[in-house]
Amino acid sequence: MFPCDFMSELPESSLIRKTFIIRTMDFPPNIKLTKRSLLRWFALAFGLISEKESRTTVLDVLDALFYLNLSKKSNPTVPNIQEFIKKKSSKTISEKLLRYHLNRMKETDLLIKKKQAYLFNPAPFAERDDLKASFNYYITKNINQTLTNLEDVFFQLSLSYKK
Repeated sequence: MFPCDFMSELPESSLIRKTFIIRTMDFPPNIKLTKRSLLRWFALAFGLISEKESRTTVLDVLDALFYLNLSKKSNPTVPNIQEFIKKKSSKTISEKLLRYHLNRMKETDLLIKKKQAYLFNPAPFAERDDLKASFNYYITKNINQTLTNLEDVFFQLSLSYKK
């Protein structure tokens, strides 16, 4: 048995800048039939919910963000999002829980906050509502850098074991 302290964290943990999950998933045609199934698929593929998640609050938050940002062309505040969810689904979401979901999306660069309002993070030189360009810009930027680093580490490890 190796001596170890399970309560201490690895020294490399301070190197972590952000964490997000991207799941490889099938995309059957029936997913495209409703907004709700598209929201659920996105939330699952992007790691906003887990495989066995039964809570749907994040779906309500995503729905509010898409509607208010794209249909209403407004940058919603926390009270705006709460009001939208209450009107649409008769659910009351606490400010703390709403901020938790918004912060998780901000950590992935999906959202930004300007003057107490939330909007999808626009890609440079793209239209405000071109979410595909924004998603590709911010997410692939992080993934590509991480993949480059992983390739380098994998290569260095292979060299170190050949000695």
